Amino acid sequence: MDNRVEVMTFSQLKKLVEELESNKTVTDDTKVFIDTGWDSVQEVEPNALHVEEVVEFKVQDELTKEFYVGYSLLEKAERMNAEGTAETAIIIRNLY
Repeated sequence: MDNRVEVMTFSQLKKLVEELESNKTVTDDTKVFIDTGWDSVQEVEPNALHVEEVVEFKVQDELTKEFYVGYSLLEKAERMNAEGTAETAIIIRNLY
């Protein structure tokens, strides 16, 4: 059995934005960050959202022999031994 993280869909994102718009504490000037688990949060730049193609790949944990599913940008798919059909995805590019 493969281990995979549930991936947010565009319809789920739109619903969350709707909820944020009705939140009285969120204004047009509210900043957006990503919490990656480190001590600080990561800034999301205004031009960070892109539409790209991704492909699924699997990696095996050497100790447990379990497989984990991930996604790679199409341009890096060969390096990741990705298999399957490319699909459109919304990417938050955070490369600073």
